[in-house]
Order: sequence, then structure tokens, then C-alpha cells
Amino acid sequence: MYIYSRSTSLIRISNKIHIASAAASLLDSTSQTSIPSITPSRTHSITHAHSARRGYISRTFAYKEKEVFDSSLKLLHKDNAARLRLKGGGEEEEEEEEVDYTYFNREITNRLVDRLEDVKERDFTICLDLGTPDNALLASINREESLSGNGGGIGGVRKIVQLQGSAVMASLHEDEGVSGKSSLDEGVGKGPAEAFRVPDSTEFSLPLPFPSDTFDCVISSMALHWVSDLQGTLREINRVLKPDGAVFLAVPGGETLPELRSSLLMAEQERDGGVSVRTGPYVSVPDVGRLLQSSGFNLPTIDVDEVLVEYPSMFVLTEHLGRMGESNGSTQRRTEGNSVNKWLAAAAVYGETFKGEGGEGVTASVQVIYGIGWKKHDSQQKPDERGKAGVGKIGEDVRVEQG
Repeated sequence: MYIYSRSTSLIRISNKIHIASAAASLLDSTSQTSIPSITPSRTHSITHAHSARRGYISRTFAYKEKEVFDSSLKLLHKDNAARLRLKGGGEEEEEEEEVDYTYFNREITNRLVDRLEDVKERDFTICLDLGTPDNALLASINREESLSGNGGGIGGVRKIVQLQGSAVMASLHEDEGVSGKSSLDEGVGKGPAEAFRVPDSTEFSLPLPFPSDTFDCVISSMALHWVSDLQGTLREINRVLKPDGAVFLAVPGGETLPELRSSLLMAEQERDGGVSVRTGPYVSVPDVGRLLQSSGFNLPTIDVDEVLVEYPSMFVLTEHLGRMGESNGSTQRRTEGNSVNKWLAAAAVYGETFKGEGGEGVTASVQVIYGIGWKKHDSQQKPDERGKAGVGKIGEDVRVEQG
């Protein structure tokens, strides 16, 4: 049994991007369109919105005999994304201000870290950061001091050990308080949380390179959706946690990017007479609850955010996905036949069908599933044994007084 809740929000993204295209044939072969450079203002705003529930593609577990994702390709995606950021972000050369592609990871990580403060009278002194990109966890933890007054950042975290597979991505943040060496043996200070990176290890490698009963908590934000053996990873997380330690996860759910999937599907069906895998398979809400329970975690809690992100066009969306290292890493992905004509057709479908607020730009929806689970401990709440619960008579405590 797990607790489940849902909320919705909107993030409006406006960033400059150059689309190198003149005129192209779209779904209607008689129509011609020109896609110009888009130069909106650089604003990031978050407001509340309503989103209808959408159909989703859930990861199935029929892939146990083989890898669901190409881990080497995903590390390459992250390395390439980091290198492009080092070169200025992949925008036009005359762009004066570098584009920040960390906005989504940092927003979701902040929301995940806020859940640490919901755990009262508890400090998570030593924390494992499992693959969270962009050094977002350290920055989020150190937004505020611990409410307990015992030092550290949010949740009382004072030491963060980072397991980040992309060495290039990790090198981007060496000036943000991250040491290149892990230091589990040293004591923890009273100041803000410190971070240490484990070299030559990845979030995709099992077993995790730590002794059992090491960490007070394990946090992974927007990383485990590219792990093929999610069950094995959660079992390893359980192993390295101390008794009564907690895992905090944020992963994209099965209702993520349905607009992009359907637009590409329609364009491929029109051009090729068939469809292919364009986005990776995602876990569903019930999947996360079952995986936590089957991996040995007690008291699993699940809640969901429906996040709507507005972009000037589908091309800006795909540009940002690439710069985030979120390109498709499925082993079932299509590796040929990706014509410009087909992408222009998909962009036309996307722009016409999934308009942003006010009819401008396009909307991309991301379902973010947050999961919390606890390693078993004798002090935890336990259900009563079968047959032990008493059932009172209906209405026996009801008294009616006549005036």
C-alpha cells in the first residue's frame, strides 16, 4: 500500500534558437512554410495550470533478458551536452547571454528536496546523490540551513557523495564546492553541506561501490529513468542505506511528452507508413510503488506533478532535450531514416495541435513521479496481525439529544 497524490504546474520557457531551414514541404505537399529564427525574451515563470490526464507509455518488464537502454550512449549524451555547454550552449554565435539548460533539473530537484523537510525531527547527515545532473542536489540542499539547528542544509544534510557517470558533466561544477575525491571517512562539519564525487563510477553500474549501511538517505533526481535494471538499482540503494534510512526519487512517468510522441507518430505514419520508438519507455505510478515494495522498502509514498513547459516551437523543445543530455537512449530507437522533411512535418503537426497559452508556442507536458521509501527498522510502524483488529458496533458512540 502506498500514498498517492497529484498536482499540476506550468513552466514557461523562452530561449533564442536558430532553426537552419528555408522552406519545406509539410504534411500537405502543396503547402510551403518558412521557419525563421525565433528571438523571444528570456523569461522563466511558473504559474498554476490545469492539465487533463493523458495516455501514457509505460515501461514493461519484458526486457529482463536484455538492456532496455544503451548506457554507453547515455553517458555519451551527457558528455556531449556538457561539452556543448562549455562551448557556449549551442546557440547562435552572436548570442550575448549563455542559455541555462539546467532550469528543469534544478526545479524538479528543488521540489524533491523540499520533501526532506516534511520528515520531522530527523537529520539525514550523510547522503548519496545517485546521478542527479547539473550539481542540482548540492545547490538545492544549501538553499537553506537545517531547521534542526544541527548544521548542514535542508534535511540536516552535511555531506553529499556524488555518483555522476559523466566526468565531463561533473567537471562543469568543480567550482561549485564539489571535491574530486570522495571522503566517507572524514567527519562532517557544522556549515553548509559539502559534496564529494566518486571518480570512475556511474549510476548505471552495479553493485554500488559502497559498504552496506553507509548512508542516511539516497537522493536521485531525474536520473534513474535511463537505468535498465531499476529493480537491481533499488535493491542496491536499500543495501547501502542505514536501517531506517530513506530513499527520495524523482523520475519522469509514463505520461511524459505525449505531444512529441504523437506528432512524430503522425509524421512517420504519413511519410513512411509505419512508426518507430522515439522516446524511452517510462515507469508508471503503480510501477514505482511496486518496485519500492519489492526492493525491501517500507512505507512507500508516491506523489505526482504534472509539469507543463511552454516552448516557442518543437525545435526549441528538442534542442533543449539534447542540451540536457535527454536524447533517446532506448536500444529499440530508430537509427536511420531521420529525414529533415519528416521532422518538419512533425513540427507542423505539433504547432497546430498543441499550442501554448494564448495560441503562441507549443506545450510539452512532463509527468514527474516522486517516490519515498524507508529501509526496514524495528522502530517503524507495523500493521496489526490478521484478526487482531477490533470492529465496534455501528453507531454505538452516537448520541442524539432533543432540544
